Formats: sequence, C-alpha cells, structure tokens
Amino acid sequence: MASNKGFSLFFLNHNPTGGPPGDRQLNAAARAHVARQALKNRSARPRNLKFVSYTPETMRHGDGSGPSTRPNDTYGEEHQASAIAGRDRAVTDPASRRMSSCPLRPAGWDPFHSFAMSGMGRDEHLMLYYAFTTTWPQFGEFESGRRNFAQSWLWRTLESPAAFYAGLMGSATHYTIFCPTASIQNRILTMGLKWKIQAIRAVRSLIEQHQSGSPREFTNSDLLAIFVLAIHGSINFSDEPEPHPLSPFATYRHMHVYGRLQPGKEHMNAIYYIVDQKGGISNIDQHAFGFVLPILDMLYNARLDTPPRYPCLRQLKPMVQEGLWAPDLEAHQKLKTLGECFRTSPDASLPTAPYLEPKMVKLLEIMAEVTVALDHYCRRGPGAPDSLDVLANNCDWASHAILSLPPYIPLAMSRSDLDQQPDIDTTTILHEICRLCTLLYHDMVLLPTPPHTGTKLRHSTRVLCLIQVIQRKDPIEDLRVVDFLTWAMVIGGIAARFTKLQVSYIKLIEKVARDTAWEVIHPRWERYLWFNTVCDEPASIIWSKAQ
Repeated sequence: MASNKGFSLFFLNHNPTGGPPGDRQLNAAARAHVARQALKNRSARPRNLKFVSYTPETMRHGDGSGPSTRPNDTYGEEHQASAIAGRDRAVTDPASRRMSSCPLRPAGWDPFHSFAMSGMGRDEHLMLYYAFTTTWPQFGEFESGRRNFAQSWLWRTLESPAAFYAGLMGSATHYTIFCPTASIQNRILTMGLKWKIQAIRAVRSLIEQHQSGSPREFTNSDLLAIFVLAIHGSINFSDEPEPHPLSPFATYRHMHVYGRLQPGKEHMNAIYYIVDQKGGISNIDQHAFGFVLPILDMLYNARLDTPPRYPCLRQLKPMVQEGLWAPDLEAHQKLKTLGECFRTSPDASLPTAPYLEPKMVKLLEIMAEVTVALDHYCRRGPGAPDSLDVLANNCDWASHAILSLPPYIPLAMSRSDLDQQPDIDTTTILHEICRLCTLLYHDMVLLPTPPHTGTKLRHSTRVLCLIQVIQRKDPIEDLRVVDFLTWAMVIGGIAARFTKLQVSYIKLIEKVARDTAWEVIHPRWERYLWFNTVCDEPASIIWSKAQ
C-alpha cells in the first residue's frame, strides 16, 4: 500500500508552523495534487454529476458514486419513503438525533481520490465513511478532541493494510448493530468477516516479521489494527432486557455497543506487549489512543475481576472552580444530601459508620459529585454542564479508582466458607458489600455496560450472599447499618432484575418493605449513591412487589 504521508487528505488541515499532525493545512504539493486530480475527474465525468453526501434522501436510493461490489443493486420507492420518514422523525425525536441514520450507498465523499488505498469498492467506501462520520466521532472530549481522534484514526487506518482491513471490519460490526433492518446488512456482515480474515493475516505477517528478528518496530498503525481486532473479538447479538433505564453515559462513547463486544485475550496480550515495548501508555499516540485504550483496559479487566493494568492518567478537576459547572439551587441541595452517609464527621464528633472504609471516602465523594452534575445535565437549566465531556475526566478517575480497589474478602470464598471463618468479622463484610454496591452503581450510572457483560449478575450474586451471611450473625442494632443494608439490597435488586436472583432479592426486601412506605424510604437512599433517572423506576417496582 502506498504511503499517504506525502499528501494530506482534502478535509484535513496542516499547520505550516509545525503544529501537530491533526492541525495541518494542505501544503503546496498537496494543493497541486488535488488540483490535478480535480481537473482530471471533471474532464472524465458527466457535466451533470453532483457531489453528494449521505443524507436521508441519498442513503436509501443511491445518488452516490463509486464502484459497487454487487451488480444490479436495486432499491424501491419504499426505501426512499422510509428514509424521509426517518428524517422527519429525527427532527422531533432527540434520541433519534443522537443515532446517525444508516447509509446504504456510498456517496462521492472523496472526489479527488486522494486516499492511499486505490481501487476501493463501494462497500469499502461506505464503511470508511460510516466510521469517519458515525463511529469515530463518539470518542475524544469536546469538538477539538473528537476531531483530532477521527483524523488520527483515519491517518493510522490508511497507513497499513492491517489497520485498513481491521477498521473496515470494526465499522461493519457497528453497522450491523445500529442498522439491523438495512437491506444490505447481510452483505456488510459477510464483508466484515472477509475483512477480519484479511486483517488477521496482515497482523500475523507483522508478528512473524517481529519474531524473526526484523528491525522494524511496531507502529501506531500496527497497534491500531490489533486494538480494533481485540475490541471486536466476538459480539453478543442476544436480546437481553435492561434492568433499569439507561444512564446518559450508557450511550456516551458507544458503551452500549462495546459492552456487547468480548475483547480477545490474545489480542489484549499483544496490545499490552506493544505498549510496554513503546515505554508505556504515556508514550503512544495520545490523539489515537489516549481516550480509548484506558477505557478498553478498564472494561477488559472489569470482566475478569482484576484491576486495570494501566495507571490512571486523569487528574481530578474541580468542575465548579474551573467554571465547567455552576450548580443551581437544586444541585446545591443535592450536593449536601447525596452521599451524606458516606462522609466522615468533619470534627470527629461522630464515629465513622462501620460500613465505611477510610480509603473509599474520597472515591464516594467524587462519585456523588459527578452524579449531581449528571442530574443537573439531565434537567438542563442555568449553569448545567454543556455536555458529558465536562464530566468525563472525573468520571474516568472514579472508574479507575473503584476498579483498582482490591476486595476485602477473597472472591473465591463461598457462603459456607464465610460461615466457617470466625476471623472475618461483620465490619469486613460490610466493607465488601460497600465496595460491591459501589461497583454496581458504577456499572449502572458512570461506566454502564449492558447485561451481556455479566457484571451486574456477578456482583449482585456476591452482595446477596454477604447480606445473608450478616443476617445469620447477631442482630444488627446500629440503625446506620440497617439503612445501609436496605440501600444495598435495593441496588443489588435493581442489578438482579430479569435474572434468577430477582425472587431472592424481593424476599430479602420483604421484611423491610412490609412496614415502610416508598415515600418514607426513598429520601433515605438519596443519602448514599442514587441517581433518580436510573434508580427510581426499578426500585419502586421492586419495593411494590416486596410489599
């Protein structure tokens, strides 16, 4: 494959003052190249040829250009009608605006043929366009970060066959998830398998060269190819019900998609090896990997109940002091109450709650603050965060902190083991319940994953076991612990909805719910970790069933 370094793509900028690659403007040689290609294309094309982009009108009935990989493509008027209906629906439906329409035909989005990959077919153009306009812009923070991310991934994708075919395969996977009824879905799915095979062959060739002692080092494009293959190791297409309404963070950075994807162990090991060879995560291309590799590391290890391999590169930001968020009256009140039961007494006049382990205090404080800011973002109004980008930094810091916290009780210990271990006291069990419920809340609100990951079921199983162990011990007289365990039961019960544990949790809650009205208990939960948008609906259903 020819290198693309000689000419910038027509939609990328190159700063002649020597700025980063993502800020370039076209140099003189590139402008001359574009002019020659434009003149050549104009002379070879019909005069009435129009430059078109993907829009609801052109997606379905193919006003685009480019070679087709399937002859005699035909689309009826019903496709056009449904596309226009989809456009009208998107105008009034905010959720539809967040989800890009599914392009069914490629348009002339590269009129100067300035790609390094020559002879791309219609499907290749379609998937690369879909990645550049739909998938890649989900990453990076704020517009500049998203632009740098998409440009960097485009450069890396075009630098090597391995990255190119891996990128096409990844885009095809996303397309099949978001466009399940598209008329070309089966063809794209088949092409995705073909591209995956080509990407694996290219990566295998790179690895064989490295193992044979080749002086060539792994490049960022090589890392990108393996990164994409790792993410898309396998995908779970099963339809599993969500146990709770989705947090806004559930679709941020396409978490509802990546939760379905099972990272491949071999590819993850290769990523860890390459990053180590390059001197660590801080020494790789930050535009391309700085936002996504730490997330992949956390998601992969969260499935394994192991801490993240990479250190946290985030530094906590005071959102209010930096002017990123101006809490209104309701937010100020929530900042006082949310997480109140996880705070220590400022003057040490009250003993620390038995369930609160000191090294969790700061983490729980940050999670409560992010929750209040997220609530303000959902309510809108004066001073609300402009976007989730404002919250992402502290949210990722909290994610890394809770996932790095080791268990207080070995995970391998069963219920019978706990019953037979007198040296494991109630306080230690309470600390572990607090850690597990914080992980559940984190998985529901801050870094949400769909049920396919099994995270909620795994942690809620453990919480149920530990609560039952405590109940078999001496009666609990500390009302703070009673309230805490009720909150833990409900958090675990929400996570266990539509699973085999659902009935067990309802039976557990029955004793408390029988004598306590929803209106009385609900404000008490808001003194722990609680996000109304996600927690209220399923909690009220569970409470009603338990009564």
